[in-house]
Amino acid sequence: MPFPVNASADETGGHGAISWDQDSALSQLDPSAFDLVTLDVFDTLLLRRCGPPEAVFERVAQAARSAALLDPSVTDDAFVIMRRQAEARARSQSGDVDLAAIYRALELHDTDTAALERLERRVERAMAIANPYMLSLLGHLQEQGTPVLLISDMYLGGAEIRGMLESVGIAAGRNYERLHVSCDHGASKAGGVLFRMILAQHPGLRPDRVLHIGDDPVTDKAGAAAAGIRALHYTLPGWLNEMVRRETLLGTLPRGPLVPARGLAARGVRARDGNGFWYGYGATVLGPVAVHYASWVVRDAAARGIRRIAPLMREGELLGQLMVLEAERLGLDVIIAPLAVSRAALYLPSLIRFDEAELRSLATEIFRTLRDVLTMLDLGPLPDSLLEHADTPLVDLLGAEFGEAAKGWQAAKVYLLSEETVGRIHARAQQARRDFVAYMKEQFGATGQVALVDIGAKGSMFERFARLPELTGHYDFHGYLFYATPAVLHRVVGGVRIRTHMPQSKAAFEQAKVIYRSPQFLELLLNGEAATTISYRRDERGRIRPIQEPPKIDSEQRGALRACRAGILSYQAQWARLADGEDAPDRDTDPEALLGILHRAVHLPTGEEARRIGRLVYDVNNGSSARLRICSDRAGGVLDTVITSTPPSLWLSLSLQTRPSDVPWPQGQMTLCRAGHIEEMLDGAQGGFGHRAISRQLVHMVRNAGIDRYILCAAGGMGGMGPTFLDVARDAGLECVGYADLLATGEGFAQTAELTMTEAAKLECRDIVVVSVGYGQAILAALDKGRKEDGRPLRCWWYDGTRFRDDRLGDALVPAQRP
Repeated sequence: MPFPVNASADETGGHGAISWDQDSALSQLDPSAFDLVTLDVFDTLLLRRCGPPEAVFERVAQAARSAALLDPSVTDDAFVIMRRQAEARARSQSGDVDLAAIYRALELHDTDTAALERLERRVERAMAIANPYMLSLLGHLQEQGTPVLLISDMYLGGAEIRGMLESVGIAAGRNYERLHVSCDHGASKAGGVLFRMILAQHPGLRPDRVLHIGDDPVTDKAGAAAAGIRALHYTLPGWLNEMVRRETLLGTLPRGPLVPARGLAARGVRARDGNGFWYGYGATVLGPVAVHYASWVVRDAAARGIRRIAPLMREGELLGQLMVLEAERLGLDVIIAPLAVSRAALYLPSLIRFDEAELRSLATEIFRTLRDVLTMLDLGPLPDSLLEHADTPLVDLLGAEFGEAAKGWQAAKVYLLSEETVGRIHARAQQARRDFVAYMKEQFGATGQVALVDIGAKGSMFERFARLPELTGHYDFHGYLFYATPAVLHRVVGGVRIRTHMPQSKAAFEQAKVIYRSPQFLELLLNGEAATTISYRRDERGRIRPIQEPPKIDSEQRGALRACRAGILSYQAQWARLADGEDAPDRDTDPEALLGILHRAVHLPTGEEARRIGRLVYDVNNGSSARLRICSDRAGGVLDTVITSTPPSLWLSLSLQTRPSDVPWPQGQMTLCRAGHIEEMLDGAQGGFGHRAISRQLVHMVRNAGIDRYILCAAGGMGGMGPTFLDVARDAGLECVGYADLLATGEGFAQTAELTMTEAAKLECRDIVVVSVGYGQAILAALDKGRKEDGRPLRCWWYDGTRFRDDRLGDALVPAQRP
């Protein structure tokens, strides 16, 4: 029978109308305290279906190449850089500019830049979606009679933005009063200019009774504050930004509808204390993976004419629920029912012959003890000859075959390979096969195609199904995996039909191997409270029923699992709203980015993730009774031995070579033992001349000094450290009030007029960040010359090639300690 959808609205985050006060950034807001509310437009009221603004430029490049408007040699990345440079050049000449001015500054030979401009306008409009939290807030403000103005620093004009707003159901006169756009007024929000213009239009309004909501720390937060207006910095939760930063460090750049859906799901996480962490982890890590994988499976199966889909337990319970929701959303005619199976339960039914080769293959599972093997084979109590070695892993007995402890392996062989025992095993296998085949036929009916769905990684379960001619003669099985190791290709070559959601590229296989080394907590969180299938038996009415064992978990872990599942379902609810009944967004979701999210979760966890996930206890579910804590003192001791005996450059590689039974999650344990080590290793391998690392340290110094506005002095324009520092500083909420370049490139990448060093030294702001190693001394000398003409001291943060410095030019400032 089809899988029931039994999640409540509370568990899913609610599939109905969304409320503004469910947004963590807005939840503490009291709108009644204000007489006027102004809203930023892009990335606040309007989101982009494709993700960040750069993704719009990428889509313009793709469409332009398809339409022969752009030379095929111009890649997406190259066009993004050129488009940014054109905007910076236009702004450096005219301040606030419109899109036409930007494309006039894009001087590409043999290219119709006006056609590119029109193309970008079409792409921008097509990508616009409304933020449901902000739509709810607009409705609330309307009910209480609070007027709303929209204000945007944008190169698209007011008429065009109004059209975009109307296309998503936001209309002037109904949802807001007026729209103010920087390129129409020739003034921006930066420094408070556009805000002061609005206040001038409302002379009786006190600035402290005006609230502005926007995402940009400089133009929205600092700009409003400069005009005396209260500001709510509408940013994504810091923990999600940290996840994305780490994903980027590992080479994952999420694009498409995954970005806004993930952001909206994260906004619904009220707090990170208690089970809030687990809700957020489900909403932003496992939710995207599980939901989009489930959506892909039902769409692919339906396209191939496969109506019956059987997600394999234990994670099949959750996947089945997600598949039902996605099939209903997409209107697909499929039957989805989880299948109660496990590696242990499927072993006997798929056993063809038990001999020494089969016994040795059992020993490849490092957790299985001799007692576990006898339980799997349904052989009853251990004989006295094996009691001494009953709880020794079979792999250890096999490893001692030629050593002094060889008697344990020999005793196992003598008993298990005896004619009498092999006969009993074969008899048990035949009965188990009859029961299993009967169970399958009860589930699947007479004949037909069946999609078997698992998470990963080698396809061994599908191979066991393929061993049963009693089934393959009736059913055409199609195996589905989210991720796979290269071992899956061995099974494909052998005739097992397996499809993977991840791309079958060398890079993807490498990421999959990292995930497969430590899949325990991912499987645990996806499994939830689902029971483990042990075997199959006939009930009193003659029907085959799975014999299942409930998980052994304490109340704290149970709460974590439930919260994580609620988070996963909340992502599905956000996705359903975003997709709005269309299947096109699903095809735009990049499987490589989803794999990257999972890879980051395993390979580069945050300290909080390592601490919380490390406390979970998991069972192996491969016929072993082993239950282990994911991170433990014992595992820490093993890792400490590696760390104290080898150079740091080898720590990560060698920790991954430890036994999973000794160190289940090396990266998590490493994060607990040596915080920051993995990130430092990866960051150092990124190249980029160390620009990001230097920029982060300079930003840290500036913020520690209590500074939030600075002048940037660089050398080399786009080719120097300046662009990197601006990105890092912007993420940290620092406002750049001026930019000077020693080499006077004229590229204007800081989106402000390029100054000379003398002009920079005479600005009102007296805090300078110098971002050039090679030209640092020369920049300071040029600044000092301007400082002497001005007469006021300057404070300069910079890196001289060997140490970070906080220097004073002039005597009026009290010297500070060097970092």
